[in-house]
Amino acid sequence: MVKTIKETVPIDIHSGAFEELVKAIEEDAEKRRRKDERLLPYKAFQLIKEARLGAIRLPKNLGGAGVTNVELFEVIRKLAKADPDVAHALRAHFVFVEDNLAAPSSAERTRRLQIVAKGDLVGNATTEVSSNPQGAKQYETVLSKVGDDYVLNGKKFFTTGTLYADWVSVVSAGEGDTVFVSFIPTNREGVAIYDDWDGFGQQLTASGTTTFTNTPVKSYEAVELKREKQSYVAIRQLFLQAVVAGIVEAIVEDGVKLLKGRKRTFTHGSSATANEDPLLLLTIGEIQATAFTLKTLIREAAQALDEALLQGTQQSKHEAALKTVYVKVIGEQLALQVATKLFDVGGASATRRDQHLDRHWRNIRTIASHNPSSYKLKDVGNYVVNGHELPINGYY
Repeated sequence: MVKTIKETVPIDIHSGAFEELVKAIEEDAEKRRRKDERLLPYKAFQLIKEARLGAIRLPKNLGGAGVTNVELFEVIRKLAKADPDVAHALRAHFVFVEDNLAAPSSAERTRRLQIVAKGDLVGNATTEVSSNPQGAKQYETVLSKVGDDYVLNGKKFFTTGTLYADWVSVVSAGEGDTVFVSFIPTNREGVAIYDDWDGFGQQLTASGTTTFTNTPVKSYEAVELKREKQSYVAIRQLFLQAVVAGIVEAIVEDGVKLLKGRKRTFTHGSSATANEDPLLLLTIGEIQATAFTLKTLIREAAQALDEALLQGTQQSKHEAALKTVYVKVIGEQLALQVATKLFDVGGASATRRDQHLDRHWRNIRTIASHNPSSYKLKDVGNYVVNGHELPINGYY
């Protein structure tokens, strides 16, 4: 059991306390899974808030731990192995942190980072089911001027993690062609968050609906989004691949348990016992090699992200985005393959509902569906053949 952490700094991610935190999250996930009900991971997020894990990317002088992106994605991978729903639900928070660290100095930026430093978590309300074109008109959620302040009205979907968060970052249309990002507490009047995500994977990420009904927004809480200043956002994509890598490590662990726990093997097997069957051992070896490959690829791309932050050049940012694409298109293929091969280790008994082993494939497939690899590979080909850099559109 993880004790409540009351230090004035975030948890040390290289400490035994962090390993205890991950273990507690894993045990909670297993306990909820055994009950075969829709039980949300509230306990995990309470532990994360107490540990102030959400502040680890902040510099130490701002109340953080000053960890690199390489270290951040190691944390996400470990969390995803323990509970991929929890890891995924933190994505919006860490993207928010990164966006604000990169923002120009201002009183509002300082306020937002101070909130993160306290250990509070931030959710998102960006996407909505709309047939409108890109730009301000794609948002049916509207921020309207009322006196010196605003009111917010609209409906968002894919608001991953917001149900567990203390604050939410909301993208909406303003007057004319303007787009605003508002930062408000999730318990504010007019905010309603629903657990209505019904995807077949990543089921407890709280990726459903959030609505805003005449929700008051102070003038300083809304910042105009200047699209001409947008850049690559590789962290958004690499974050998902770190979750996939953690799932694959869980597949390795489940595969080993399956093999060691089998009382009998196939009648035409190559050995009297399953744990000595060379073909089954080969399959475990392939899954383990895939886990190592994904971890290595993510570290390489995360290093490129850190380098881009240091250099700040368009070339370095493009390189980080490019490497992140490679991780996605190759990593997800490998991950989906081993999620299927897991059943070659356990046979038909591994498909029993109480084993919950199908969750790995469903979770990876759901994450892989966030944006199709085909479009990314097309843009990579256009860069390699014609020299056209990846587009800056939120997917790179």
